[in-house]
Amino acid sequence: MRRIMMAILVTLAVAIQPAIADGGGSVQIWKGNPYYWEYKGKPVFLLGASDEDNLFNNPDLMMRNLETLQKCGGNYIRCTLSCRDEGNVWPYEKVGELYDLNRFNPEFWERLERCLKESQKRDIIVQIEFWATFDFYREYWLENPFNPALNSNYSTESTMLKTEWDHHPASKPQPFFHSPPQLNDDKVLRAFQEAFVRKVLDVSLDYPNVLYCLDNETSAPPEWPWYWAEFIRKEVEKRGASIELTEMWDDHDLRGQQHKATYEHPELFSFVDISQNNWQSEQTHYDRIMWMRGILPQNGGIRPMNNVKVYARTGKPETDLEITKDRWWQNIFAGCASTRFHRPAGGIGLSQDAQIRIKAAREFTSQFDIFRCEPRNDLLSQRQENEAHCLADPGKVYAVYFPRGGDILLSIENPDRRLKLSWFDPMTSTFHEAVDVTDESSVRLKSPNTDHEWCVLLRVW
Repeated sequence: MRRIMMAILVTLAVAIQPAIADGGGSVQIWKGNPYYWEYKGKPVFLLGASDEDNLFNNPDLMMRNLETLQKCGGNYIRCTLSCRDEGNVWPYEKVGELYDLNRFNPEFWERLERCLKESQKRDIIVQIEFWATFDFYREYWLENPFNPALNSNYSTESTMLKTEWDHHPASKPQPFFHSPPQLNDDKVLRAFQEAFVRKVLDVSLDYPNVLYCLDNETSAPPEWPWYWAEFIRKEVEKRGASIELTEMWDDHDLRGQQHKATYEHPELFSFVDISQNNWQSEQTHYDRIMWMRGILPQNGGIRPMNNVKVYARTGKPETDLEITKDRWWQNIFAGCASTRFHRPAGGIGLSQDAQIRIKAAREFTSQFDIFRCEPRNDLLSQRQENEAHCLADPGKVYAVYFPRGGDILLSIENPDRRLKLSWFDPMTSTFHEAVDVTDESSVRLKSPNTDHEWCVLLRVW
């Protein structure tokens, strides 16, 4: 009997082993460098774009975007659980003229699961946002099933909610975002909110390619995200699972008070989303990332810094492209874990220009171990503000980005080592022929032209 049991155990071990060997792990913080993610047991760098932030709720566009993104080397999309666009469906069913918040709409949840499944097939990471902030304000609130005028489950007398809320989210958070016990303690509303969150977890936790964010650009009191982070973690623990969770604040200055509620609470938030920093430009944009990178070790430890949306909204296409691409590349060279072009309404979406940059960044970063590098602008001299940015693993590899051409000096560790220097053209995703550099303590780098951005790679050999 003992031999039989041992044989069964060995058989089971052999059967289980392939899944482990194939790297079946979920997206999680990479232990080798916690500024980055790993997926399927290997470090992964997240590059993305899409033409909507709630792709799941537009199935045809979703499939087109996922296929295009995969072809150009992208692996990262945003998934706000938003329902306010034409053709979207809400998560609840109507009974007569009113929604019933006890009855989930199967089509909504099928769309969400299909998005997760199709993304998983393509090794695309999905960052879910539970509460799509703008769905709860102004004209969109007049269509939202949580509005007490639109459901049969509660009224303005039994909750703190109003049937109209004309304020902008940044000016006056509405009572929907004050339901926790520490705020309005709106038990009636909160019960339905909790049921919604549980349903999201029921659908998504089976998928290994999901990151979680609570809100979009919230200005709610910190008690709101603290409550939901704790609630979600308890629910996940009950299911024997684990997740990576963050919050996205509205404040464009990462040094502001709002952001403290995330980075000072690593027990609740395992990474930081710094997307709002993408309203900053040029050197300020880069410097604020460096500030966050420096503050994390002092507040619970290093964590990934995600950029789930990179903006531009000047109304001038050429200017938007120039601003957006610089912010996007800077995120890479500042050591962020992800960078993604925002939808066309506030960015450049998955346009041809976006596809070119995604393909280029994937090709360039695949030629060296980006996960062992760190931002090292201190190695650059004779540099003007925002002229160039450097990632390096000194003594092994140096990567430099030029937004609009440049001419700088790069300091080299161990100058007696030989280097290969290769200029990289992002517009064609090609490297120029490599040249040898020897016995130099510093190397002058002058970009081939100023027509567009350039990168250069120096490798020790």
